[in-house]
Amino acid sequence: MQKYQSTQQFEKSFSKLPEDIAERFEKKLSLFLKDIFHPSFRTKKMDGFKNPSIWEASLTMNYRFTFEMDTEGKIIFRNIGTHAILGREKV
Repeated sequence: MQKYQSTQQFEKSFSKLPEDIAERFEKKLSLFLKDIFHPSFRTKKMDGFKNPSIWEASLTMNYRFTFEMDTEGKIIFRNIGTHAILGREKV
């Protein structure tokens, strides 16, 4: 299983999620850490990010989370929320 950490932005966004969505993320976290490309996550690289490469994954049809991987393979969760988070995160 891969190591991970969360940014302050992720923690802030996570704290605002509806309870059922936050619980879903926590339940699916171990599956994600075992296989980030599991079909249920529909993981793909986000356009416009080259260094670092930013990825997005689906939690539900309406909720997504973004992440990157550091040089050691550790996952860094960047943001979580509705599909709208994908358009405002160009960093």
